[in-house]
Amino acid sequence: MPYTSDMSAASDIDVAVVGGGVVGLSIAYELARAGREVAVLEKRARLGEGQSTRNSQVIHAGIYYEPGSLRARLCVPGRQTLVQRLNDWRIDHELCGKLIVAVEPNEIAQLETLLQTGRVNGVDDLELIDAAAVRKREPHVAAEAALWSPSSGIFDAAEYLKVLAGRAQEAGALLLTDAEVIAVERKSDEIVAVTENKGAVTCRVLVNAAGLYADDVARLCGDDRHTIYPCRGEYAMVIPAKARLVNGLVYPTPGTISLGVHLTKTVHGELWVGPNANFIEHKENYEWARLRPAEFFPEAHRLCPALRESDLRMGHSGIRAKRYGPGEPRADYLIEPQPDDGRIVHLVGIESPGLTAAPAIGEMVRDMVAEKL
Repeated sequence: MPYTSDMSAASDIDVAVVGGGVVGLSIAYELARAGREVAVLEKRARLGEGQSTRNSQVIHAGIYYEPGSLRARLCVPGRQTLVQRLNDWRIDHELCGKLIVAVEPNEIAQLETLLQTGRVNGVDDLELIDAAAVRKREPHVAAEAALWSPSSGIFDAAEYLKVLAGRAQEAGALLLTDAEVIAVERKSDEIVAVTENKGAVTCRVLVNAAGLYADDVARLCGDDRHTIYPCRGEYAMVIPAKARLVNGLVYPTPGTISLGVHLTKTVHGELWVGPNANFIEHKENYEWARLRPAEFFPEAHRLCPALRESDLRMGHSGIRAKRYGPGEPRADYLIEPQPDDGRIVHLVGIESPGLTAAPAIGEMVRDMVAEKL
């Protein structure tokens, strides 16, 4: 993809967006379509190599999230726009539906709670189904009951990000890679974002959508309130001969810091097991001290008894950008201007369902920026 290296084109613009993942690109796309001069500053050599493409590639319906939270308010409209784009842009996807299963009878009450939460959030097509109905959809899955979400699905996240970047460029956005922001200078009439390899960008508004590094970028802007706690999720992959055991998305009842190790059939026919959730110290620790595939087996076998330990192989890993650490209560997304400088907008803790919510996040930030320009 032809990203620009012409820094002169970004010497005096309306908005600089720090971070070239799906959230940053969604914001840039909306701003460019609104006629703003916008540049994306991405530290890596390629766009979207962080959370955006290291995940389960799931279209979330909006079931799990605290009613009234930003996660809930952004996931449902984000999903609607995302599905429309996937159709219009001809990106591989499937609304295969999701089963959240109660393997034991004592888990059924949690499904009922999720049903009510989802309905309050605007997910109006959820259904509690019994074991027989589960078997019709997923003959190899063990369940006493399940919550069925037909609006959930899967898509090719990497292809979506590539097309989104192209659409943003067509709308006029500049996409700069190898452009890590190392300093931010706040002046009375402009903000200067200094990059390590691409010089300086002057802008009227700066949007911090740096994902795992949102806290670091905030500190460069003089805002010390934020801390990102990296939380790694790892996957195992089921051998191709056994991928047919699952047809779509099969989730357990959710855990305390994640949605639990689940079974995901991808649009390319692979079957993934994961992710787990472990807080780590280093934001780039994708591979050190990885779990062995066999360590995923107990939870995978609990959902799908037909799986065998020998069916699992090493998969990929990703790192979530959480706003809360071990033992702390869950924190919602933070999307707000910096208290002492409204020209800077921070997005902190945009983890799942960030991929689904990204279109709505882009619209929200576009409107926030419009108030400053």
